[in-house]
Amino acid sequence: MADRRAEHSGDTFAAELRRLRQRSQLTLEALAESSGVSVRTIGGLERGRSLGPQRRTVTALAGGLGLGQADRVRLEQLAEAGRPRPLTAPAGWCVPPRAVPDFAGREAELAHLATVSAAGSGAPVAVLSGPGGIGKTTLAVRAARLIADSRGLEVFYVNLRGLDSEPLDPHAALFRLLKALGVADRDVHDDIDGRSGQFRTLFEQHPAVLILDNARDEEQVRPLLPGAGTGLVLVTSRRLLTGLEGVHRMSVPTLQDAEGSRLLGSIIGDVEGPRGEGLGELVAVCGGLPLALRIVGNRLATRPAWTARELAHRLADSGRRLEQIRAGDLRITAAFRMSYDQLSPSARRLCRRLSLVPGADFDVALATVVGGSPSPRTADVLDTEEVLEELHELGLLSQSDDGRYSFHDLIRLFAAERLAAEEDPAGRTTLMRTTVEWLLQVTIAAGLWFDPDHGAEPPDWRHPVDLSSSEAAAAWLRAESDNWFGAVRVAAARGWDRVVVETADAVHWFSNHWMLWAHWHELFTLSAAAAQRVGDPVAHATQLYNLSWATAQKGETEQAVASALEAARIAEQAGAVRQRAWALHFAARAMMTTDPAASLPYSQQSEQLFAEVGDWTGHTSVLMSVAITLLGLGEPAAAIEKLQAGLEIARRPPVGEAWQTIADVLLTSGHFHLATAHQAVGEHELAESAYRVAADNAARTGMTLHQGRVEVKLAQLQHQRGRLVEATSTLELARERFMEVDATEEITAAETLLKVWSGTDGG
Repeated sequence: MADRRAEHSGDTFAAELRRLRQRSQLTLEALAESSGVSVRTIGGLERGRSLGPQRRTVTALAGGLGLGQADRVRLEQLAEAGRPRPLTAPAGWCVPPRAVPDFAGREAELAHLATVSAAGSGAPVAVLSGPGGIGKTTLAVRAARLIADSRGLEVFYVNLRGLDSEPLDPHAALFRLLKALGVADRDVHDDIDGRSGQFRTLFEQHPAVLILDNARDEEQVRPLLPGAGTGLVLVTSRRLLTGLEGVHRMSVPTLQDAEGSRLLGSIIGDVEGPRGEGLGELVAVCGGLPLALRIVGNRLATRPAWTARELAHRLADSGRRLEQIRAGDLRITAAFRMSYDQLSPSARRLCRRLSLVPGADFDVALATVVGGSPSPRTADVLDTEEVLEELHELGLLSQSDDGRYSFHDLIRLFAAERLAAEEDPAGRTTLMRTTVEWLLQVTIAAGLWFDPDHGAEPPDWRHPVDLSSSEAAAAWLRAESDNWFGAVRVAAARGWDRVVVETADAVHWFSNHWMLWAHWHELFTLSAAAAQRVGDPVAHATQLYNLSWATAQKGETEQAVASALEAARIAEQAGAVRQRAWALHFAARAMMTTDPAASLPYSQQSEQLFAEVGDWTGHTSVLMSVAITLLGLGEPAAAIEKLQAGLEIARRPPVGEAWQTIADVLLTSGHFHLATAHQAVGEHELAESAYRVAADNAARTGMTLHQGRVEVKLAQLQHQRGRLVEATSTLELARERFMEVDATEEITAAETLLKVWSGTDGG
């Protein structure tokens, strides 16, 4: 408090400057003119706004005042005394916790905080937020020490105990900070505003790196934030503290796989031998959560006979994982429970019920249903959104840029434990069934957009899900695929067979618009088994030939043919002509590339049956399949004849938008194969024209993968005709299409061909 006593005695730079100016009988304007320092700056210095101006300013003022050596030295000494300087804190006050000796990773976060510390004017404030166990305190302490060491500053630390039943009062926190800054008890102000002002003044004069750990809320933090100066404040909190203004925000992420392995290795020690095998698996089951990794690392370190892989296998059982993540008095559930207990009753209820969501993430509408509103209204959705924000604010949920929410895997397991402990089994079953039924109801409505007999939103649609167009329906089916397919799995496991069959039947038309989805085979496997249990032979045959299509997509020709022929047999016994025609068609499709001669009779039978029942889609499709088979048998002229007949039918679809969409798909496929046939007989201009029509149709209908495949064939034809520049450009376009849909095999093939054409292929 030497500066404060000096100020009272008049022995400060401000008082001395005023005395010297008045002694020289100079006005502010006159001194400004003689020194070159602005009137505003001189006035501020005399009012004490800066207790220690820079040396060049002092030199200019001394020259303007015409000071002798003694006065110059005294003025400079007072300026030096008032300049901010690091402070060595009195022992025992605001001492940071012990540094973690095996700190690993966080290079990006540390670099960002170092940048923040040097940013702008005033003491910057960074808020580090995230769920319990994410390593906020460890990161803050590490960053504080590195920054303080680089700048010769002290580190102050205050644990605000934000999750305690009685968090640290900011009045008491300010007392500790003032004591750390050297203020005697008698000089500490009694009221919080006075203490806050004292702290801001002293922190500006004596910059340091301050850690405000485990903050409860904005109200607790605001009085502890400095204004000016060159120090740095790091605030950690499970809450986002969105009410704080002018702060830098960092959501602390989980550790990357390599970082997590380094942390485990530093704890365990000997990871070069067998004990270290499986570190990556251990990081994965812990979800990269630092506290979980530290706990399992400590556990492994105290059990020399265990390997990392053995412990990972112990943790693989999700039902026992949280119980296993413990070491001594450290338990991962304790970190989560502290956040859970801070929630309002409605937020706790939603938190535990969200563990029933089948997929990895979800939107507000699904959360509303899981929360207990099977027919949600707009008001219900708005209420749920507020509760989700509470969960997000406290770090129990994360939110992506597109507004979807998700749990960390371990927090999700904790929520499931709370659900089992706090809600009765009958209620949980009812809630699960409600969630599954709602998801599948929306899935069926969305899928029927692509069924030409429907192709519209249900007339009485009331759910808070946009199904006003086929584009909106497709967007929902893609975004919620993990959830609605997870609901199918639950329904199949519970024996809710009819809704499984109905769902698969509704979305099978959509499969042509999303062929790369990884779960079509499993979906139709489940639906075929469900249809068989229901005892509906027509549905069974339908799901079997859908399964044949999905199996063929995987390249498993023999099994695809077997499923289709079994479907044909069942349909024939049931007298279901249309289903038998489709089954034979899929059998032919599956084998046409491997054994076209054997596939031709199935296509011909299918063509007759489709003509018999007047199935426009089937008749058009099978004509094209026959043509593809003829191409495989080396009969391109006959194939052209069949393709032209099929395309003529495809150009006259039944009335309706959905039928036109199917026609566009058939026209795309038909022109693609027509181009191949023309190419086979040397009609290159006709082939190129047909490829372009196919590509245009694919683009118009959103069939990006097909568009890319057509463009590859077009590029190869252009290259064959000696138009290398044009061919390269077309192939690059095709690669862009493949990248849009993440078709990795096609991307690799296109890039390989580009290298060959450019002459850079290593071979």
